[in-house]
Amino acid sequence: MSEELLIADEVQRMLKARCEYREGKFHFTKTKKLKVFQGPSLFVFTLDMEISFEHFQQDGAAINWARVYILPEEVLAFTHTLRRFPISLPIAFRQHTQMNQHIVEIVLESLEPPGHFARRLDAALKLFE
Repeated sequence: MSEELLIADEVQRMLKARCEYREGKFHFTKTKKLKVFQGPSLFVFTLDMEISFEHFQQDGAAINWARVYILPEEVLAFTHTLRRFPISLPIAFRQHTQMNQHIVEIVLESLEPPGHFARRLDAALKLFE
């Protein structure tokens, strides 16, 4: 478990997220501020993005999961960064996108070392900070 704690600490610092361990999972929460223009009105609100990893394997891989929220105009750059990141996407990778007019929810799942997953996700999220 000590190696898992070191990895969780690294991921927490990298993503600048809150971390807690419960039910055999490391859960991270990262808050994102979104500004949505609707006609002449501006709406500003925050959403908590969720990241987790669990079920460490001997080779260092784990099941990684994230739910992130971005604006529709950010989708292309976000997905491009994920695909073009120097650490390739693993074979065991799934992405589900739910779009509406103002906010896009993207759910990512992979089987790989949590550090790889977090680095790729961090690079994609930093595009909009």
